[in-house]
Amino acid sequence: MKSVAAAIAFREGKVLVTRRAPGQKLAGYWEFPGGKLEPGEDVKTCIERELQEELGVTSTAGEVLTVSEYNYPGGAVSLIGIEVAIHGTNFILTVHDQFAWKAPEELMELNLAPADIPIAKRIRKRAKATRSKS
Repeated sequence: MKSVAAAIAFREGKVLVTRRAPGQKLAGYWEFPGGKLEPGEDVKTCIERELQEELGVTSTAGEVLTVSEYNYPGGAVSLIGIEVAIHGTNFILTVHDQFAWKAPEELMELNLAPADIPIAKRIRKRAKATRSKS
């Protein structure tokens, strides 16, 4: 099973999602940006590296929010959703063709990659719980 880090980045109550570009694996699917952990790399280092590579921005990794496991035809992944603070929003898209900031309740309207769906549901559930407390 491959370990993959996924960035959960919030801005003004919305979360960042990116769409895989044509020619990429899972082209056309929306996802939380990130990528595979390299040998000996921890999840925080991985997500900061991946955001620099995929979006051209620096970031600070926070805590793990949730983990989603999914069996794709090419192999199983353990998708580790980690909260991050992104420094800057002038994204340079390399493996994606679009990005968007979506409210948690809008996430399930997107054509999400299968492994990202449980993470989106967790974000939506947490947002509802936060709103009901206020």
